[in-house]
Amino acid sequence: MARRLVVVVTVLLTMVVPVVAPSSARSAPAVVGRSVHPGVAVDDFALTAAPASVTVTAGYPARFTIATTVVSGGSQPVTLRVTDLPAGVGAVFTPATVAAGESTRLALHTSISTRPGTFVLTVEGVGASVTRQVEVRLVVRAAAVVRAAFYYPWFPEAWRQQGLDPFTNYRPTRGLYQVDEATVRSQVAEMREGWITLGIASWFGRGSTTDRHWPAMMAGARNTGFSWAPYYEPESTSQPDAERIAEDLHYLRATYGGARSPLAVLPGKGMVVFVYNANDLTTELGCATVDRWNTARDLLARRYGETVHVNLKVFPGFRTCAGTPRVDGWHQYGPDRAESDFSAAPGEGSYTVSPGFWKAGLAYGQAPFLARNRDRWRSGLTRMNASGARWQLITTWNEWGEGTSIEASSGCRNPVPSGTWCDWSGDGLSEPVADLRDVPPPGAPAPTAPLSAAPPSASSGR
Repeated sequence: MARRLVVVVTVLLTMVVPVVAPSSARSAPAVVGRSVHPGVAVDDFALTAAPASVTVTAGYPARFTIATTVVSGGSQPVTLRVTDLPAGVGAVFTPATVAAGESTRLALHTSISTRPGTFVLTVEGVGASVTRQVEVRLVVRAAAVVRAAFYYPWFPEAWRQQGLDPFTNYRPTRGLYQVDEATVRSQVAEMREGWITLGIASWFGRGSTTDRHWPAMMAGARNTGFSWAPYYEPESTSQPDAERIAEDLHYLRATYGGARSPLAVLPGKGMVVFVYNANDLTTELGCATVDRWNTARDLLARRYGETVHVNLKVFPGFRTCAGTPRVDGWHQYGPDRAESDFSAAPGEGSYTVSPGFWKAGLAYGQAPFLARNRDRWRSGLTRMNASGARWQLITTWNEWGEGTSIEASSGCRNPVPSGTWCDWSGDGLSEPVADLRDVPPPGAPAPTAPLSAAPPSASSGR
């Protein structure tokens, strides 16, 4: 059943005319794709939308052309907006203001946080003397597969460490950048070119360097359809108790969540959190981690009414723990291996691919090490896509210190054998990202236009 999400604005010299709702859309004030005309003004215009309805998989954009037509009088500036957007959807008009008689492009950027369903949305054109409306129908299907990349929001601080400046064997094409809104927006646009709809961002705790950069991440992803999930790093340095875990998860959701936020909250399942429980080297330690996280999620629900979707790192015997059935999914983080197939893991499985591993400060080939090889990388993407895994994971977007980045590099800083893949900057798009683009996951739309959003100045919606 379509939901009507409409706000009608009454302006001078116009009046609202009651309209009988069609049987297929409860209380809908107009036929989808046609303009509502609440009166005639001297300088008047109409709105039309094409197509009238678009169906997409959550995480991908629905695209419309909104045309304005002069009905009477002269042309006037018309500013476009969408009223009452569903949670997890951003609207971008390109351009946001046109002269009556011109057209604009509307992208409704759904995210993995968007609830599946049918939504009838109202596009408003606000002119100098009148406001006109047209409806569009957005049909959202649940995403069976999510492609995600691990992301490190610790720059510029992490460029200088362990006696090295910069702490990387490569030359990032973007330079020695800092995590700010403009940088993140550019990175998000590039990731979306490779059908990446989620960034799994390192988070070491409240007040940490990574936490201080999260506001820039949120701002840079707003209205793009891209989502962020925390990679919970305290498990790699300690064994936090259930109380701390629950409070950390509540902090993340209370600080960075909301209907318009890019924080990943799966409908009916909760905030997505990946856990880097790297110290679970035995079954006993790992099962204890499972128990702590199950206790924490119960505490979170009881204390704050919040739910969480937990994805733990695999460990020896992870399938055998008594609490394993309550864990939502499993992944491997081991980027010195080209591929890790856990598509058949309990709950939601994953398949992880890595382009290479060469840690800063180590000679080329010194273990742990994985040479970059584009043919192997491409073959791995094909296998990942065929695996049927719910989570397609890339290690990593920008872990430059360990040399696992798919973010563009223009060369190597240290001696390497001839023919080493040091420059993967490509023709304006990172070559590994271009390879990801060529292997769209199930549910991805036909690549007729870039997935990336227009600049913030072209955005509208509320």
